[in-house]
Amino acid sequence: MKNQGQGEHTYRRLTKVLLVTLAAVFSILIAGGFLIFKNEAPRPQKMVDPAGTTIISHSDMLSGQAVYEKYGLTDYGTLLGNGSYLGPDYTAESLHIYLRGMDHYYANTLYGKSYNSISDFRQDAIKAKVKKEIRVNRYDKATDTLKLTNAQVAGVKYLQKYYRHEFVNNPRQAGLPENMINQKTTDEFMSNGNKVDQLTSYFFWTAWVSSTNRPNREFTYTNNWPYDLDAGNVMPAEAMVWTAISVAVLVAGVGVIIWYQRRYHFDMDAAYSEGNMPVINADAPITTSQRKSAKYFMIVMLMFLVQVLLGALMAHYYSENTFFGLDLQNIWPFNLAKSWHLQLAIFWIATSWLGAGVYLTPRVLGREPKHQGVLVDILFWALIVVVGGSMLGEWGAILNWKFFNNKWWLFGHFGWEYIELGKFWQILLIIGMLLWVVILMRGFIPKMRKKLDGYDRTRLITLLFMGSIAIPAFYLATLFILPHSHVTFADYWRWWIVHLWVEGIFESFAVILIGYLMVDMKLTTIKSTIRALYFQLILLLGSGVVGMGHHYFWEGDHSIWLALGACFSALEVIPLCLLIWEAWTHYRVVRDSGIEFPYKPTFVFLAWTGIWNAIGAGALGFLINAPAINYFEHGTQWTSAHAHTSMAGVYGMLSLAIMLFVLRNVSKKEIWTPKLHKMISWSAWLMNIGLAGMTIIALLPIGYLQLADALKHGYWHARLLSFYRDSPVVEMLWARIVPDSIFIIGVVIMLFVVAKIFFNLKPATADHEDVQE
Repeated sequence: MKNQGQGEHTYRRLTKVLLVTLAAVFSILIAGGFLIFKNEAPRPQKMVDPAGTTIISHSDMLSGQAVYEKYGLTDYGTLLGNGSYLGPDYTAESLHIYLRGMDHYYANTLYGKSYNSISDFRQDAIKAKVKKEIRVNRYDKATDTLKLTNAQVAGVKYLQKYYRHEFVNNPRQAGLPENMINQKTTDEFMSNGNKVDQLTSYFFWTAWVSSTNRPNREFTYTNNWPYDLDAGNVMPAEAMVWTAISVAVLVAGVGVIIWYQRRYHFDMDAAYSEGNMPVINADAPITTSQRKSAKYFMIVMLMFLVQVLLGALMAHYYSENTFFGLDLQNIWPFNLAKSWHLQLAIFWIATSWLGAGVYLTPRVLGREPKHQGVLVDILFWALIVVVGGSMLGEWGAILNWKFFNNKWWLFGHFGWEYIELGKFWQILLIIGMLLWVVILMRGFIPKMRKKLDGYDRTRLITLLFMGSIAIPAFYLATLFILPHSHVTFADYWRWWIVHLWVEGIFESFAVILIGYLMVDMKLTTIKSTIRALYFQLILLLGSGVVGMGHHYFWEGDHSIWLALGACFSALEVIPLCLLIWEAWTHYRVVRDSGIEFPYKPTFVFLAWTGIWNAIGAGALGFLINAPAINYFEHGTQWTSAHAHTSMAGVYGMLSLAIMLFVLRNVSKKEIWTPKLHKMISWSAWLMNIGLAGMTIIALLPIGYLQLADALKHGYWHARLLSFYRDSPVVEMLWARIVPDSIFIIGVVIMLFVVAKIFFNLKPATADHEDVQE
């Protein structure tokens, strides 16, 4: 009882620290959110010329936003720097074209000549005049009207002409079918009128937001982003100041955190000693629901394979408009391929964790909950419906299938990166995740109530259960976003999904799950593991929640995020790098035990997870998140390098590790031959060599050249398609075929391994017996 009281006291203190940390960081995040919403750039009821004639109406602008969303253009180019990278950044491009239209207007008005035919001196004078003119904020809050000058009106018309050429009979739009946008059909959240012109109105609004000073301020609504000297957009001094401070915070944070880790010994200690080696039984009887978890992993691998094949198709679109002469852009255009590629990554990673939860529930409870297998089947088929239905809807909306036109936002493409699936499918996904929580509750809650195994075991199970509940809870942020939501409002909540849900909650759940498995396999002591988990969660969430503020630098949010995002993003690197130490600890525990260990394939992928956590999420994340770099780099291939090494390297490898752990327990022992182990090892090496190769050969050097191009010519220029078609970038893109192919071969081998295991499962014989925990 004395030891139990001491353990309870220790956990109570750590729990208080964790809760205070969460309260503090979420208070900052929510308070910052209110500042964001308060400082949103206005969306005027009308934009008028000097005579008061309406040039762009509020409904035109919102209709253009709906067009942008329905056709998935966020998965082709970017808007305010967010989206995909083959197409242009429509904000930067619109700003540049709009300024050129104003230049031509003044050249004709002042000199009666075309802009290109006048002297450099006169061109410079016009540019200076335009730069000064666009910075003036002529929005009248009382009448909700934006007054445009004659030159700005000419710029709008020039921009309309440009995008009519780009989106009507548009052979230059690589990876997109010609005339993709239906110009006449009016779907929900759209108004009558030419849809390409309405799309242009929305683009122009973002150009105005990014080039007009906030009231009583010397910087724009986007903190002077994008970089364009002609617009007077240069990096604000605060970006450099907070970049320097963030480096100092990083150095200080490393010292403080390492001191705390060593001072209070937050490592996981080995649970064995000489003469007291753990007995690890991976061949215990399994229940019906545990056996059914295997089919989740077959779906995992099938989705994984389709995802990487789509990635290869997308990579090819960077090099040429066809796929080795095949016009696949008319069947699978780039924006559809990107939508599926990103969505499938989230689906297969999440599915592997759903399958793990299904398997663990009887193991935690010690028996099979009544009718558990039925719920597992319902969840499985619900997953199939959501995956298949959402992908079909996105396909139909982008290619203008009649059924998906009017209800595009419900059943088609929702229009926001990472939440591409329509609102109907989002709600079904939430219901599915809630069903998963119910499945877990039927095993976890009875075990937590009994407390038969002591306070420590109950605390560990509680941590795992709370981490599970957080997965559907934080995905609820998607419900706040609607097709006509202000882009600043929508992106605030979208980053709750992209960063907080994917990079925060997933990471936290993974950390807890790994800790639970280490104890479950009798490799680490339960008390040291719980202490280590608390320490890691405090660091991960304490830095990561506010660290997501680096996404709020340039999209129209309050400038306070330059400080918050810079400093907390720097601190995010520390726990991510410390996790590689945990990976080493896990490996060392297994190696030093000297026992016959049945989960070596799992630990191979855990080791790679630790490496990519430090390199992909940590180092490459820090590389692009500092404001002074992010200002020029935002939305280039360096961002892609960070995304690939984080998503595939961290979450992908971790999910495969979890999958192999479950499959080892639900399959027959005799299937795990040295040959199968060798195939898994080959798969791991091929996937990780391929991932490293595509990063080193293509993504990092191309990103460097893109950054140099942005510094020299402006951000808009670095995002032109011609950048990817010039030497040496085009050669790097073709060279990427080698590592991409290596990665795909690794996935195919793993698919073969999982299929072989799937057809060699153990029979379910433990439904009415005690299950190994």
